[in-house]
Amino acid sequence: MYYLTGKTKEPRTGADMNSIDEDIKNGSFARVYLLTGEEAYLRLQYRNKLKSKLCKPGDSLNVVSYSGKNVPVNEVIDFANTMPFLAEKRVVFLEETSLFEGSNDLLADYMKEIAETTCMIFVQEKADKRVRLYKAIQKYGRVVELKKPDDELLNRWLLAKIKQAGLSIRRSALESFMARGYADMQTMNTELEKLISYCLDRGEIDAEDVEAVCSIKAEDKVFEMIEDIILDRRKEAFERYYDLLALKEPPVKILSIIGQQYLRLLTVKSLKSEGLSVNEIASKTGLRDFAVRKSLSNAAGYEKKELERILERCAFYENSVKSGKLIDVMSTELLISELLNGF
Repeated sequence: MYYLTGKTKEPRTGADMNSIDEDIKNGSFARVYLLTGEEAYLRLQYRNKLKSKLCKPGDSLNVVSYSGKNVPVNEVIDFANTMPFLAEKRVVFLEETSLFEGSNDLLADYMKEIAETTCMIFVQEKADKRVRLYKAIQKYGRVVELKKPDDELLNRWLLAKIKQAGLSIRRSALESFMARGYADMQTMNTELEKLISYCLDRGEIDAEDVEAVCSIKAEDKVFEMIEDIILDRRKEAFERYYDLLALKEPPVKILSIIGQQYLRLLTVKSLKSEGLSVNEIASKTGLRDFAVRKSLSNAAGYEKKELERILERCAFYENSVKSGKLIDVMSTELLISELLNGF
């Protein structure tokens, strides 16, 4: 079992994370922040942490928010220049705006003039580092890049949340949860909350609990089916296929996903043969470290030419369905049988 003590902390993905954590802890804030990066959960968490420290609940006089296109820059500056009323600071939130798509010289120039009684917080998934506004925020405030954390950091975050809920988790359960390959931390957090609620009266989470509660995408079920094929578990492979049909997944979609998963195996195997590390492969493919390691393990059971041959057969059956030569159910079952019997 896994145990971890201490409070839940968000995974730290860069040096700037330490800085903003210290700002929040000490109550000493920069005049401008840019929270940027692909991990939406972390952007929201740090936005809310700053808001809870800087803003009184229901304070509409000292807090204003803008989003989308056509942000009135002069209005933003006028608000920021006004002294706060019965509060320490005026706070401006600018979320997913178009301000980083052009020059915005007026706002960029204003960054060096922001009053000590104002805090301006930009929340932006993508921000062009070449524009003046980005460079001005970097110079006069804090740019906090919130990237996807690696598996080690995610594990620590998950374990801390589980410990905070008064639970422990078995290694097999944690591995099963991670193997589901959730695309982002928000989805992962939602599934974890479901799992914690399900297990609260028992004190421990095991793999069966994960199987019972946590959702799994069709792509991940197909990945598990491919593992069964590699290990020659014919019964289990077809059981997973029929489970997908019971979930109303179209056979032609299953057929397509099988091709995608074998393409993943060929891709990671090729990148590994080029000398790339797991982290480098993850960065290049957009997969998480755990998924790369699993794919490399599965790909080890095939020669590169075998994988290329399998992809040819996947394309053959997909084209047979599209041309009407074979029905989708028959094509998918024939492909699975071929994979189990070898070529």
